Amino acid sequence: MATLDFDYDYDFYLVGIFCHYKDYRLAWTLNTYLNWDLKKEADYTILNADTEQAFSCYMYVIEDEEIIYYLLENRGSNGFLVPERKDVHYFLLVEGLMEKKRKEVIIHQIKGLKGVLSAIEIDPKSLRSKQNLLME
Repeated sequence: MATLDFDYDYDFYLVGIFCHYKDYRLAWTLNTYLNWDLKKEADYTILNADTEQAFSCYMYVIEDEEIIYYLLENRGSNGFLVPERKDVHYFLLVEGLMEKKRKEVIIHQIKGLKGVLSAIEIDPKSLRSKQNLLME
């Protein structure tokens, strides 16, 4: 019997944000101070151990640069999006090509926002539950 193996592409930039704000307040803060346009999307859902989990999701698309920002809540309706990183409150997932300097600037700007305790770059390939971050 033949088996089919999938090799997923985890080619996105991931920032862990430590912040006690509600999702809408963090999105508003990012929009206001970084001049972004994050908009509320339908909750991001995953099926985990036969239980559907829902996580708050915001999206901002920069069409001319082909970059998409997703702000995802880590703690959802029935658990964590990335259980091995329970310390992270939100994930900023960035799809598209971005220079290293720009990534550093984004983290620095987020760290400087009122209400944000810290922000760190996370290698998605190092996460056991990285498949939960595949935005489709």
